[in-house]
Amino acid sequence: MKKPKHSRDAGIDELKVGGLTLHGVTRGGVETCLMVPELKLMFDVGMVPGGALGYGTILVSHGHADHLGGIAYFLAQRRMTGLKPPKVHAPEEIVEPLRRIFAAWGEIAGRPLEVELHGHGPGARVELGRGLRAFARRSTHRVPSLAWVIERESRRLRAEHVGRSHVELAALRREGVEITQPHREIALCVTGDTQIELLRDDPLVGSARVLVHEVTGWDDRRDVAATRRWGHTHLDEMIDHAERHFSGEALVLVHRSMRHSRAEADRLVRERFPAALRERVHVFGR
Repeated sequence: MKKPKHSRDAGIDELKVGGLTLHGVTRGGVETCLMVPELKLMFDVGMVPGGALGYGTILVSHGHADHLGGIAYFLAQRRMTGLKPPKVHAPEEIVEPLRRIFAAWGEIAGRPLEVELHGHGPGARVELGRGLRAFARRSTHRVPSLAWVIERESRRLRAEHVGRSHVELAALRREGVEITQPHREIALCVTGDTQIELLRDDPLVGSARVLVHEVTGWDDRRDVAATRRWGHTHLDEMIDHAERHFSGEALVLVHRSMRHSRAEADRLVRERFPAALRERVHVFGR
């Protein structure tokens, strides 16, 4: 199996996997902002890395500054460049505090920040257009937080017509034969910050074609117990649960603590994950 290619520029990482491009920055406790151009979706806005201003829909996991600290600047820059107010979907518990923050920044700047702010609880379904919908799942962190599961609907050729030529298919269409049918898949799940219980207990999360899951602790410098106290996942826990609970194409590990280098993380994936899973595991973030 050919491993996907990464490209890095000025702190931004990029990974093409599962028919999607993951582009952005993810450093535990420092900055998380993940863009997926094929879906026109951005997850969190800890800062505003290159390319982020072009995204009009943001799905927010939680309110910690490394995941949401760049939001006021993002809104101001969108307005300054003449872009429409973005749609921001966030945990319902942080909507009112965010409105107060936006009001304060508007007062400081002498001009209101413009945004469509929507709060959601666990189980919410958000229609995003273009055949996409998002499902909010309750993640397990120190503050109210959500994982976002993205379902994509398309049309695919019916099984009985697979292998027919373009000429045959065109003739069937002219005869009024319905040659395609709706197809739905869980294309992506981005967990945000969470303990392993999210993957262990929520089958929808583990069924995603591409699962972007945090792994903050990677060795005994912060062991499993200490990692859990901060509401995060440790590599030991991911190794224990991934083979049983993840059935998708790519497991992308993000939010690595700055204690651990990228080279170290790549080595631990090669050495510690079971062979049946190893080729589907990818480290993301410089």
